[in-house]
Amino acid sequence: MSDGRGPVAVALLFFVGACVAAFTIGTPSRSLRGEAAAQTFLTTWRQSRMATFVVDSDYTRTLPDGNKLQQTVRVVQQPPDNRLIIGLGSVAGRLGGKILRCASTPGGSSNCITAEAAPDYTTDVDREIAGLEVYLRGDRPLYRVIDFADSVDHCFRLDLAVAIPSPPYGDHALFCFDRSNFAPSLTVIERVEATDRTQAKVIRTTVAADDLHATADPGALVGVPGQTTSTTTPASSGG
Repeated sequence: MSDGRGPVAVALLFFVGACVAAFTIGTPSRSLRGEAAAQTFLTTWRQSRMATFVVDSDYTRTLPDGNKLQQTVRVVQQPPDNRLIIGLGSVAGRLGGKILRCASTPGGSSNCITAEAAPDYTTDVDREIAGLEVYLRGDRPLYRVIDFADSVDHCFRLDLAVAIPSPPYGDHALFCFDRSNFAPSLTVIERVEATDRTQAKVIRTTVAADDLHATADPGALVGVPGQTTSTTTPASSGG
């Protein structure tokens, strides 16, 4: 008996392929643009930051020469007290209402620093949204926003509109959110020096105690001559 996962997997692959194609070569005709698209993007970003989820993603940085850095990243979010980003050899965020920073050592251990208390979570989100607004709104926004209104996940493309050195989201950026739980499902940022892609493998909306176990995994270097790949495995999720 089929468990129903086959059609879902095929649909997901089709969506990702279509979305990336739209990102690199064009824009679906039923996309929204301008102020309305920017406002919807900001609203969706806020909803994502206020939601509860655990997301395990594959992160890939592709260099112009084709070399790649590949790692696993986990985001654990449970507002207002817990939000951790685990991967790339570190842990950063808030745990139990306190700021937490962990970095791995060559010997495989983790050094963590905990501050007394984190700022109010909603205030932090407000500041983040205010920073995004500076980039996206006004008479001469840094980025113009396109809302892929008909995409399976809710996707937005940011296109650089003003030439500046080291723009924060590169020349183009794609942000996709799961429509049912607002978790980030796909992020692609294109810069001259590299393209960063973060694609969700697993999304859960329940945070378990083991998900909040903050341990930075140093990972292991693997690869072949001419190509270097670094793989980092996140802390155990307990399921």
